[in-house]
Amino acid sequence: MLIRIDTDCLFITNRLREIDSSYFVVFNSKKNRYEVHSKRQAENTFCVGLPFSKLDERTIDFVLKTRIENIEKIIEKIEKQNQKVENRNKKDMIEKIQEVLF
Repeated sequence: MLIRIDTDCLFITNRLREIDSSYFVVFNSKKNRYEVHSKRQAENTFCVGLPFSKLDERTIDFVLKTRIENIEKIIEKIEKQNQKVENRNKKDMIEKIQEVLF
């Protein structure tokens, strides 16, 4: 069940509408989390599930960070992290092979 949140004590819902007038916040009781939705998305209004248990300044930062306009930065960050993991895995594999051989 989705419960629409129109007002809150920190004015987070208002501040989100300042970022994008189509945004609205719901509490998804089935998933026990807040979500940001957009009226501009016709069939599925869901934009992002918030990883916080309450609406606060982190919500604004998270929404700004995850907006589609930032997709290139997000992809670049993911690719850098993936490269670090791959390099670490290669290093670990080389060390294990060396242990077996020597």
